Amino acid sequence: MLTLLKREITSLVLWPATYLIAAAYIVISGILFIDLVSANDSADLESYYANTVNTLLVLCPILGARSLAEERASGALSISLSWPISRTAMVAAKFVANTLITWLVVSISWIYYVRLDAIAEPEFARSLGGWIGLLLLSAMFNAVSLAISSRMNTSVGAAFLSFVVLLVLRLIAFLPENLREKVDQFGPLDRLNPMLDGVLPAEDVAYFVVLSIAALAVAVYSLGRRRAGTDRRVQAQRAAAVVGVTVFVVATPAVAGAASGEIDLTPGNRETISTATKEVLAQVGKVPITLTAFSPTVSLEASQARATVRKYAAGGANIQVRIVDPDISPALARASGVIDYNDYLLDVGGKTQEIDDLVESTVTTAIAHLAQTDPPLACFVQGHGERRINDIQPEGLTSLAARLRIIGWKTGEVFLSGQGAPELLRECDVVLVMGPRSTMPNRELRMLQDYARGQGRLIVAADAVRGDVEQLNQLIVPWGLRLGTNQLRDPQSLADDPAAIVSSRYPSASSVVDTLNKDDTPVVFSNSLPIDKAGPDSEDGPQVAALVQSSPKSYEVDATGKRIPKTEGVHTMAGFTYTPEREAAGETPRLSSTRVGVLGTADAASNQYQKSFGNQELMVRLVQFIAGNDVIISAYRDVGQSAQFQITGEQRSSLIRQTVVLPTLAALVFVPFVYFRLKRG
Repeated sequence: MLTLLKREITSLVLWPATYLIAAAYIVISGILFIDLVSANDSADLESYYANTVNTLLVLCPILGARSLAEERASGALSISLSWPISRTAMVAAKFVANTLITWLVVSISWIYYVRLDAIAEPEFARSLGGWIGLLLLSAMFNAVSLAISSRMNTSVGAAFLSFVVLLVLRLIAFLPENLREKVDQFGPLDRLNPMLDGVLPAEDVAYFVVLSIAALAVAVYSLGRRRAGTDRRVQAQRAAAVVGVTVFVVATPAVAGAASGEIDLTPGNRETISTATKEVLAQVGKVPITLTAFSPTVSLEASQARATVRKYAAGGANIQVRIVDPDISPALARASGVIDYNDYLLDVGGKTQEIDDLVESTVTTAIAHLAQTDPPLACFVQGHGERRINDIQPEGLTSLAARLRIIGWKTGEVFLSGQGAPELLRECDVVLVMGPRSTMPNRELRMLQDYARGQGRLIVAADAVRGDVEQLNQLIVPWGLRLGTNQLRDPQSLADDPAAIVSSRYPSASSVVDTLNKDDTPVVFSNSLPIDKAGPDSEDGPQVAALVQSSPKSYEVDATGKRIPKTEGVHTMAGFTYTPEREAAGETPRLSSTRVGVLGTADAASNQYQKSFGNQELMVRLVQFIAGNDVIISAYRDVGQSAQFQITGEQRSSLIRQTVVLPTLAALVFVPFVYFRLKRG
C-alpha cells in the first residue's frame, strides 16, 4: 500500500498539470474570497467556503479522470492490473493521493484567515469548521470521481460525467420543495452548513465517510470484475454487486443517521442549545414541533431556520422545518396568517405562535409557552418604590422578567392596596418584594406575613440606600433570617465601584448555585446589606442556608461610608430559609411548602447586572427554587456574529497580492523544474 501511495504521489508531483490546476484554483479561489469579503464587509469565511464548493466540482473530476480512465486509455491500467496487488490497495492509494493534493490546495483558506486576522477579528471556530467540512466534501467528491473514472475508457468522458454527477448533488439544494424533500438527505450542501457555523455533527461527518466508502467500493468492483464470458454465474454476480452497491448508496443517509452527537467548536458552545433549553425540551417530550420559515428556499433566513432545527433536534426535540416562499406559495402564507418575508411560525402540538427571530431565547420561550397549559406566575409587589418589571433603566427588572418568560413563566405586578389583593396573592407561585423604598402600611405588611404563614413562597430583597430595613425584618425574622443595617464593602469588587462586591463563594450545596459553583462563575451584589440568622438553631424550627457570601476581608460601613471596626469577616449576602416538617416521630423531615429567599440588595436582580456575571442564573434559579418548581435556568445564548469591517483600497490591494498573486507564483515556480526533469527522463 505504501509503495503504491508513494508511486501515486510521485506521479502527481511530477505531473505539470498539477501545478497548473493548483494555480488556477488559487486564482479563482482568491478572486472569490476578495469579492465576497468586499461585498459583505465581513471578516468571515462562511460565504467563501459555501461558494468554493463550485471549484471542487471541476478539480476532483480532473484528478479522478487522470487516475483510472486515462490509464485505461493508454493501456497503463492493464499493466497495473496484471500485477499481484490488491485492487483495494490500488484504489485506496489513488484515492489518498488525490485527496491529499486536494486538501493541500483547499488549505489556501488558512492564508485567507491569517490575512483577515491581521485587519479584523474572524472567528477561528467557524473557519476551522468550514475547513474541516471542505476536507470531508473534497474526499467524497474524489471518491465519487474515482468510481466514475473506473468505468470510463477516456479521461474526457470520465471528467465530464463526474462533473455532471457532482453537479446534480450540488443542485439538490435548489430543487422545488416538493422534490427536494424526497432527495435532500443526499445533498452535501445541507450537511456542510452546520460545519460553516463551527459545529461538527456526527451524522453529517458519517454521511461523507459512508458515501466515500460506497463510491470506493464501486471503484474496487469495477476494477476487479470479470470482463469476459456471459455465463449466468458471472451475470448473477454482476447483478448482485450492482444491487448491493446501490442499496449501500441509497441507505447512506440512514446509516449516517445512526451516528449521534456533535462537536461544537464555537466559544462557549454557542451553536449547541443551552441547559435551559434541554430542560424545556425534556418537559415537552416528543410533542411534534414545526418551524416554518417564510423566506426564499435559498437564503440566509432559510439556512438559519435549518440550523436552528438541527440544534434543537440534537437536543432531543421532535422538530422539523418548512421553508415557504410567500411569492411562490402565497396561499400557504396567507393561510398561516403570515405574508411578509423573514417571519417564522412555530407550531407545538397544534398551537402556533409567530416569532420574528431565531435567537435561542426567543424560540425556547415560544416552545415553553405553547407547551404549557398552566404556566407558573411570578408576582412582583408594587406601590412602595419597588423595582419594576417594565422599567428599562439600569435599576429596572425588565431583563429578569424577560428571562422568566423565556422559561415559560408569566410575570405580573401586585398592588397590595388594591381590592382582592389577598386572593391574587394566593394565585401566585412566588411573590417578590424587590427593594421597597418606602414604608408599607401595616395592613399590607400583615397581608404578606399571612401569605408567608399560609405556606407561601416569598423572595425579599433590600434597598440599602432608601429602604425601611426594620420593616423587612418584621417580615423575614419569623423565618430565621434578618437583614443588617450597615452596608458591606469588600476589596474584591468592581474597579470603578467599591460597593459592587464580586463573589464566587457559594457555601451551600443548593441547586440554586450548583452550576455557578461548578463553573466558578461570580455574581455582583451592589450596596448589599449583610444577612444574619435570627434566633437560635432548632431542629424543628426554620432551617437557614447561605447562598452567596463575601470574602473574609469584607467589612461593614456606616452611613457616611466609614469603616466600622471589628466587622471584618465573611458575610452572607443571599440565602433562603425553610421549615422541615415531620409526619411522625423518627421520620425523615420533608421540606414544607413555605420557602423564603432573602437578598441583601435588589441591585442583584437589576438590568445593570442581569447580563453580567452569574446574576441572571442566580435569580432565575432562586425564583424557581422558592416556587418549588424544577430548576430551569435562562436559555439566553449569545448570537454569533461575523466581524464586520470596511475594507479600504489599500487593504484590498494588499489582500490581492498576499492571497492571489504570491500563492499563484509559488504554485507555478515548480513547473520549470518538473518540465526539466521530464525532459531528462
